[in-house]
Amino acid sequence: FSITGWRIGYSVAAARWAQAIGAMNDLLYVCAPTPLQVGVAVGIQELPDSFYRDLARDYQRKRDRFCKALSQAGLTPSVPQGAYYVLADTSRLPGITGKERAMFLLDRVGLAGVPGEAFFSGTEGSQFIRFSYAKIDAEIDDACRRIERLG
Repeated sequence: FSITGWRIGYSVAAARWAQAIGAMNDLLYVCAPTPLQVGVAVGIQELPDSFYRDLARDYQRKRDRFCKALSQAGLTPSVPQGAYYVLADTSRLPGITGKERAMFLLDRVGLAGVPGEAFFSGTEGSQFIRFSYAKIDAEIDDACRRIERLG
């Protein structure tokens, strides 16, 4: 399956409704609707065990490659054990907030990440940026080359 990040649909609304629709949309991003969950569950049950072993091995290989590039650039990764994203300590980069550091990375090397404040209740998230490595190998390789330019 590996359909991380898929979003289906769009909305056209008067300005007075846009904010309320946006708030509901945020909830859908983090909590998949029940019909989609049921449909995916049926598909998951049909896959052989080898699919999951191969998928885990593939994600681990991508994780290790990406985290190595982060480390070599001085961006200390918090290496996950079961996720397809990594939080990296970016405190050595210019900026005070995670957003400023994320924009620096985007402007400097063309690499996008999510500011860490989105994942913490306090200000400690400002030193982190979250990256996804649920990408095809060519995109991981390109991201690693971009990160290496920071070194």
